[in-house]
Amino acid sequence: MTASSTPVDPPRRAGRPAGGEAEVQRRQLLSTAAAHFARHGFEGASLRKIAAEAGLAHGLIRHYFGSKHTLWEAAADELFARMRSAMSEAIARVDPADPVARLEAQVRATVRTAARIPHIAGFVMQAGMAGGERYQWLVERHLRPAYEFVLQPLDQLQEGERAAGINPLFAFMLANNAAIGPFAQAANARSLAGVDMSDPDTADAYADTLIAILKHGLLRQS
Repeated sequence: MTASSTPVDPPRRAGRPAGGEAEVQRRQLLSTAAAHFARHGFEGASLRKIAAEAGLAHGLIRHYFGSKHTLWEAAADELFARMRSAMSEAIARVDPADPVARLEAQVRATVRTAARIPHIAGFVMQAGMAGGERYQWLVERHLRPAYEFVLQPLDQLQEGERAAGINPLFAFMLANNAAIGPFAQAANARSLAGVDMSDPDTADAYADTLIAILKHGLLRQS
């Protein structure tokens, strides 16, 4: 084969990253977009501002996601995938026949994830306040499956007559909001008590407190 016939890679199109660079940019846009949507909601969000906050060209959003709606859905998928991954890893380390250990693992995984991704609460809250088809998509794709999954240890406790009889929906709302809410309002903890909720040790200490309160309220006292 002569030098002139040696195959060469086709030239890259300007502005279109390849390989690992593309994945890094895509994840950067997803992370930035999720936080932006949490602050401004879908209608108030700006693709140009998201790109600017990510330090990337505006055209890359269209390139990777096509539209604002698709970016929002992709951001939701990314947020809940990270929560599911953390939850799965946590409960894999406990006895599935022990609902109390499963409950503790779920709460701790949720708290730790919320400490790393404090805008997850705001993202869901903005969607719920706006309502409509977008929120219903979020409910059916992520919120309802999460609700059913999280309640599994409480179902086990009820079957074993170890639960205190609290309404399952109330138990879910209490546990979920208490696990993620403080991290969306971390500024209050800093301003009122000088506490950094994003600190891993602080998050674990908070998880310990929340677990103790939930166990006292959810378990039948002998």
